[in-house]
Amino acid sequence: MPINSERELEQAVAEFQRLADEPAGSPGERRKLELDAEIKAFYVQHSDDMRKGKPRHE
Repeated sequence: MPINSERELEQAVAEFQRLADEPAGSPGERRKLELDAEIKAFYVQHSDDMRKGKPRHE
């Protein structure tokens, strides 16, 4: 599921960080890899129009 806003980005990064120690091959690791791809895609797509620094809470 693509990330569509900075708020969703913030949530995805937080979930990614919670999954940092998931064992290889686990559902958590697979979710972490999905989030990694989605986060990177968001940054590529929005790199020119993003605010500098940490996304603020809305």
